[in-house]
Amino acid sequence: MNPILSKDALKFLDLVSPEPDEILLEMESLAKERNFPTVGPRAGMAIELLTILSRATKAFEFGSGFGYSAYWIARGLPPGGSVVLTDRDPIELDLARNFLDRAGLADKAIFETGNASEIFDNYSEQFDLILFDHYNRDYLPDFRAVKNKLLPGGVLIADNAMSGLTVSFEGLLSFFDPDSEDPSLNENTLGTANYLLELKKDSSFKTFVIPLGDGLVVSVSV
Repeated sequence: MNPILSKDALKFLDLVSPEPDEILLEMESLAKERNFPTVGPRAGMAIELLTILSRATKAFEFGSGFGYSAYWIARGLPPGGSVVLTDRDPIELDLARNFLDRAGLADKAIFETGNASEIFDNYSEQFDLILFDHYNRDYLPDFRAVKNKLLPGGVLIADNAMSGLTVSFEGLLSFFDPDSEDPSLNENTLGTANYLLELKKDSSFKTFVIPLGDGLVVSVSV
């Protein structure tokens, strides 16, 4: 549940947004059936727009599942652009391949099975868009590992910046509020907090949190 935007604001966003296509509806139905967390359509459209605005041509996703976020990235990529999807489960990537193929986007996708961090290390080239959508406890160490392979002007997006299945908005608020007592945070909420704190201090990135879905941390390399 979105912790910030009101029901009326969310309704307004839905009313002014384009209607979802058949493939997206199938993906959302599958996510609901499996109780599988996705960024959701509102955050998805923001990711597509950020991909277009950044003129990204090479993207990498940490944690792809059945390809929901990659669908939005691929829509924003130009012809010849590519997004690397990663997941430990080959069955998930098979589902992603099927969805993206039927959406006419498979030619922009590269499917890699295994640990996302290890797969990323195997790529020598730089990327202009990276999406974190895996375990929040790994966001900070993975940020330190990828930041030098993000091109100048490149965009780093992280999901679950404000809430999620294992991320507490109240805990995050207490962490950053100097008037609050020191909170007791689970590992993923603490991972998110430490990641946001690092970005706040890092002058090589400009960062803002967009309160869509479970919150997107958007950082631009400067």
